[in-house]
Amino acid sequence: MEEYEFDKTRKSIRSNELASDDRKDMLQKFRGAGGEVLREKSLRKEEPDSGSGGGRRAGGGSAPDIKMPSELARERNRAQAEKQAAARRQAEREEKEATSFMARFFLKLRCKMGGVTPFGSDMVSPKFLSILNLDAKRAIMECQILGNDLFMNNAKIARTIVKELDDKNPLLVELIQRASELYNRNELSELVGNYTPSNPMAQPLEVLRAPLFSTLRKLYYLKPFKETYLAAVDAAVDIQQKEEGKQANLYAMKKKKIRQEWRTLMNTIYPGLVLLAQRAEMKKADPGSRLFEEMLGILDSDRIGQRAAGDPVGAIEAEVKKKPEDSGQDNKSDTEEGEEQDEKPEDKKEQQLSKELVYGYRLMKIHPAEALRKKHDPNGNYKYMPLKDKVFLAFLFFREFEEEYSFILTTPQVKLNASYEAGVKQDYRQKMADTFEQSRVPIDRFKEYFHEAEEYYRLSSEASSAMNYVEHQKRIQLVEGRMGGKGRDARMQTSEYFNKLAAIFKVLIIDMRGSNQIVLNKDEPIKFQMERDLKKRLNGKPVKDCIMQAYCFSVGLAHRLK
Repeated sequence: MEEYEFDKTRKSIRSNELASDDRKDMLQKFRGAGGEVLREKSLRKEEPDSGSGGGRRAGGGSAPDIKMPSELARERNRAQAEKQAAARRQAEREEKEATSFMARFFLKLRCKMGGVTPFGSDMVSPKFLSILNLDAKRAIMECQILGNDLFMNNAKIARTIVKELDDKNPLLVELIQRASELYNRNELSELVGNYTPSNPMAQPLEVLRAPLFSTLRKLYYLKPFKETYLAAVDAAVDIQQKEEGKQANLYAMKKKKIRQEWRTLMNTIYPGLVLLAQRAEMKKADPGSRLFEEMLGILDSDRIGQRAAGDPVGAIEAEVKKKPEDSGQDNKSDTEEGEEQDEKPEDKKEQQLSKELVYGYRLMKIHPAEALRKKHDPNGNYKYMPLKDKVFLAFLFFREFEEEYSFILTTPQVKLNASYEAGVKQDYRQKMADTFEQSRVPIDRFKEYFHEAEEYYRLSSEASSAMNYVEHQKRIQLVEGRMGGKGRDARMQTSEYFNKLAAIFKVLIIDMRGSNQIVLNKDEPIKFQMERDLKKRLNGKPVKDCIMQAYCFSVGLAHRLK
């Protein structure tokens, strides 16, 4: 039995061997010196009782039984051990219920009825992959676009938004920031595996496990605040409207768009991802339960509610980080400052980028914008589009890639060998062909944008009489709002397309610099046979140079669109 310090003290002074009178004297001395009698039955019996009833306290209750410290400690340890054992039994019971035959049966049935997976297979259905590929990506990117619009584009307005929202509740700023951080290009690409709209095939759930759990974990933190997020967005957009003073219709369209995408994300995408996660683990663990949070790896430190009022976000955070750097540059000479002022902003920007990005920007600058228009719009189908329009410029660069570099994706002159990654066969020839088929998506988005833009510029050029001026302006605002939405979709889909291309090209480049197991003829030149192709920039260039230039152009355009 465990022996405590108090027991050792009693043994060392031999208090149990003292006579009754000596024992009383010693106790009186201890009490006179400020000590306290924890337990002494003989003294308690002899002490006069102030209560009525001969030995009972006021109210008829008996005196409390004061216990020794060793007994209290033993009881505390015993209670703690019993509590841990009960929790362990509860966890085992929950685990058994979640993995029982009936639980697994109904889980498979729910996945089949929800269109997520077949009943007897863990292959993710093409229908749900299509939803992830289109709706999920669009909704998540819309959250990022809105967050950047509120906190990144204008530092002055961002400070005002953050200050006014913090006065209400710091949680509002944190929600908008966390929602904008949902976007992860690589993660979203891996979430659909090798699925493409042109080749809608089911994908193994095990292949999608890592991006699935990562995306679901971020959504799980936001799920309890889904309505609060919309309230935060409405308040932030109202503040932005007050500061910018633009047409009210633009801000109304912005609210409507994010409200629609957010509800799609929370009411359609999130439940489907929950079913997939449960199917991957074969556990019917309900969201919010201890078992579900353990399955996802939820941490208290990552839960929403950690931000304090005044914490910098977005452009404000970037300014805070930049101040120490700026203060260290105050001692530069006037000559150096003059030289810096003479530098072009583009050159300064390029110095901060990687070599591939810099080279990609230079490839895009080979032809000026006017030359690109003559090259890719010789019939003047888009003559109404100004060259300063960012979506139109993205379209011209997209056509430039198709004209000069896209042959890499389909030509048999590039000899590729299949590789194995983590035991899974990777056919990069098929991957490039599938990605090439996806080019139809941004092309369709560009067509939708140009349709709205043509209507907008036509209305803008029409003269309106004084009587229908208000109605005319309303029509212009309505079309302008639709045009803005279509333009964002076009740039988003184009960025996504070139990010996928860059990811494939990067694997090939790493292979050519190392093992040479995928690209088998990196030093052979590319030769075109048709007369119209002989003038292409890459005609006669080695395969490795063609892949590198296509990669740099893809990285540069994706970065520019971002």
